Amino acid sequence: MAADTAGMLHIWAFYLLALFRETRAYPLLVRIFSRPGEFAFELAGDVPTQDLGRMLASVSGGDTSGMRDLIENEQANEYIRSVAMGGMVSLVTTGQRTREEVMAYFLQLFHKLERKPGGQWDGLANVCADLWPQEAITELEKAYEEGLVNPGSIAWQDIEQALALGQQGALRQARHREPLITDLARDMSWMQCFYKTAPEYEPEGDYEEDLLEALSSEYAPAPLRRTAPKVGRNEPCPCGSGKKFKKCCGAG
Repeated sequence: MAADTAGMLHIWAFYLLALFRETRAYPLLVRIFSRPGEFAFELAGDVPTQDLGRMLASVSGGDTSGMRDLIENEQANEYIRSVAMGGMVSLVTTGQRTREEVMAYFLQLFHKLERKPGGQWDGLANVCADLWPQEAITELEKAYEEGLVNPGSIAWQDIEQALALGQQGALRQARHREPLITDLARDMSWMQCFYKTAPEYEPEGDYEEDLLEALSSEYAPAPLRRTAPKVGRNEPCPCGSGKKFKKCCGAG
């Protein structure tokens, strides 16, 4: 059993430290995920893009310094920088930081980030939309004009829609997404290793049971990958509703 799960021990540790709100883990996570290139994804598969922002918020104790270090680190992976921005949004939606102070920091980023396209710019546009982009609208227009933001990640129309929601409406929408790690069964249920390897098995949504049974010898370890292709926040929802994922199944 121990040998079978050894490859996942660090993943369990990440989630448990976040669940327990262990602030001593904050600088360690920042240091680990500051490594350049694809190190973060080689270490933890899809975990960084799925949950790292929430993990950082969970262990931060409301301190934004570690997330800011990641965001401003030009050597760090662009997607890691982006999810660190999302962690700061989590601090707003949980009341640990005010919208005004976090938006003031995001406005500074328009002048701090290197002026070349990348996930960090996509992330900045997304988090401004999450918190209501009123103060950032001029800077966002410039970023789109310069081609810094990928419209496939977040289109200008999405910025306009977020603006039309008003501050309270945008924040209500942001609060629909779980901001912190609170339930291991739910938060880790997307991992393929928590499903039986028999081909006839189809997951039925009993995530807690799946997670507990993952500790038995009937389960084999598998790479930490999604059981279905990842759906972008602004892509059509796979349920067929016609809505964007972030406004449909991804809003929970």
